[in-house]
Amino acid sequence: MIYAHTKEIRVRNEMTKHFDGFVHDTPMYTGGCDCTHRRRVDHRKLVDGTMLCVETDERAHAGYDARDEEIRYDDLFMVYSGKWVFIRFNPDGRGVDMEDKLARLMEEVETQIGRIGRSENTELVEIVKLFYN
Repeated sequence: MIYAHTKEIRVRNEMTKHFDGFVHDTPMYTGGCDCTHRRRVDHRKLVDGTMLCVETDERAHAGYDARDEEIRYDDLFMVYSGKWVFIRFNPDGRGVDMEDKLARLMEEVETQIGRIGRSENTELVEIVKLFYN
């Protein structure tokens, strides 16, 4: 049996090699209410008051409903109402091998950590997309 999230696991392993403190695929519950949703983020870490997230979007989530994605962001904002930076990583983008994609992803995480540390992330939600062809 082949594990369905092999690419996400590969990203997790690379993240673990390069960074400390990222939480992998753990539900974010809304505290103090009887809420019916428990949203997950593939990789997340609170950095200077900003939630930095890396999402592994196999096939660029081509079949996902855009409105559902917006609702997901809203739900996550209800759990943590600070700033968010999402790095949406498509491991299936054409033209670049996986090793180079992972190296680029690690560079982007470093870049975003630096931006957050310098308070350059000014929007409530910022989304960076990597390898969306």
